[in-house]
Amino acid sequence: MTASAEIPLPRWSARPYAAPDREPVLAFFTEPDFHFRTAQPDTRSEAEIDALLDEGTRVLLADGEPVGLYAVEDMGSEHGSHVQLDLRLRGSAPGAWWPAALEEVLRGLRWGRELVRVTVRVGSYDARGLAAARAAGLTEEGTLGDVELHDGVRSGTVFFSRIWAPTS
Repeated sequence: MTASAEIPLPRWSARPYAAPDREPVLAFFTEPDFHFRTAQPDTRSEAEIDALLDEGTRVLLADGEPVGLYAVEDMGSEHGSHVQLDLRLRGSAPGAWWPAALEEVLRGLRWGRELVRVTVRVGSYDARGLAAARAAGLTEEGTLGDVELHDGVRSGTVFFSRIWAPTS
């Protein structure tokens, strides 16, 4: 995806989450729509945020500045080539960055391993996440209703995917 003339895409990079990232990462969770592994980010204590961040969490950087988080989890066997991706950018990131970041993360994942299927889950209340998944061309597979509580209302989880042909 190319950026519009008004909003150039940054140079993307990532690093494992570590102590120097704590301050910007905690700031991400003050945003009411920073839905990284939670439907209610701005109500989480520091201990609850720490529980959302594991050794697989990566800080996503745009031109060297932290702009979001992502994590990949194997689904099924470790060699099944099916992963679940959690990805979130801060609210101030331009809309064009969202699908571009998703594409860059997927490109990096596929460079390092065989990937046959990626699943991305997005809350049905999450307008930014839904727009990014759709703009990135992910296949919308359906909604599992009433599984998350968001702002006092039961909401669904929308499942998106992308599938590639196995190499062997």
